[in-house]
Amino acid sequence: MNSYFASVEQQANPHYRGRPLGVCATLTPHGCIIASSKEAKKVGIKTGCRVDEARTLYPSVILVEVDPPKYRSCTERIVAICRDYTDSIELYSIDEAFLDLSGYVSDFGEAARIGKIIQTRIKEEVGEWLLCSMGIAPTRWLAKFASDTADKGSVLILDKESLRRHIKGRDVQEAWGIAEATAARLGALGITTLDQLAQYPVMNLMRAFGVHGYYLWANINGVELSGLEKRTLPKSVGHSHVLRKRTRDINFHKAIVMRLCERTGRRLRDLGLEAHGFYAHASLEKFGSIGGSKRVYEPITTTRAIYHYTWNMVRNGVERDQATFYALGLFRLRPQSNQLSLFNKPKPERLIKALDVINNKYGEEIIAQGELAKLDKYHAPDRIGFRKTVGLDI
Repeated sequence: MNSYFASVEQQANPHYRGRPLGVCATLTPHGCIIASSKEAKKVGIKTGCRVDEARTLYPSVILVEVDPPKYRSCTERIVAICRDYTDSIELYSIDEAFLDLSGYVSDFGEAARIGKIIQTRIKEEVGEWLLCSMGIAPTRWLAKFASDTADKGSVLILDKESLRRHIKGRDVQEAWGIAEATAARLGALGITTLDQLAQYPVMNLMRAFGVHGYYLWANINGVELSGLEKRTLPKSVGHSHVLRKRTRDINFHKAIVMRLCERTGRRLRDLGLEAHGFYAHASLEKFGSIGGSKRVYEPITTTRAIYHYTWNMVRNGVERDQATFYALGLFRLRPQSNQLSLFNKPKPERLIKALDVINNKYGEEIIAQGELAKLDKYHAPDRIGFRKTVGLDI
């Protein structure tokens, strides 16, 4: 999807269309812009720009705070359209997916026709302001490279003949996965363009880069290495937050931690997992930071348990200094066993599941932990992380 978050906001509010718009993590002066509309990019406001910098570049820029449920809803509708054409889909991120059309089409031309139909349906069924670029190729890597380098809203086919023309003279850093450090090492070999990389002897690349040298050569030459990646259970789940409000009010900090624990717990339970390890971290204004990690025998599933472990890990630092950042997470994840303890009271699992169902259906914190009763939703709002945002069941 092109300029996805910004385009969704322009779709939702016609007054934003055709105007420079940035979607921000927060609307504070030092908040980071995480998505820019094409109009904003033209005036120099790009991803990573700060709010105060954006207003200096273009004083009348429209800035809105990120709205994750809105974007997830659009993604679900787009993926539903894609599933009408293949069951083999890898959801790479909230705005990007791979579709394997092997066995569904006989040639690239037919694949391109399906691609254009999907583009049309997205505009008609999801939003007329939403554009997407598509790459069609014999391998996953080349399809991604094609979509990255295609004109916005277009479909680009990379077969053997068109690939040679497309990569000629292109800088190596235009390729997916080649960043500055790898580009520098390639430059030392005299490789600065993608066509030079494609023609370079593979054995020489392997001497310089090891097995990664073969991956570089294979990817640009259209050799499939993996196919679509199957979604696996995460190694960890967690949340973090930079505090907008500076205060020594300990109840405020408890509420912030509880909100992060509630989101972490709901994600854990939605995945049907339990945790046997946790980590917690708090950055402090004067005394550095406090935190650590620990493995536990008893399975962690409830918000209250996550809060207990997290707060005990950071409380000494938070009580003596002003916290500015929190991060917490769970690891050593495994499917829930529902094994009862011989020594502790049984947990109210049915009640917890009922609360999750209600909050998932009617909105976040419709029923909330007591510590959250007076905490404005402006603090520690929902966030979207890269490649961690699309549910396994979409």
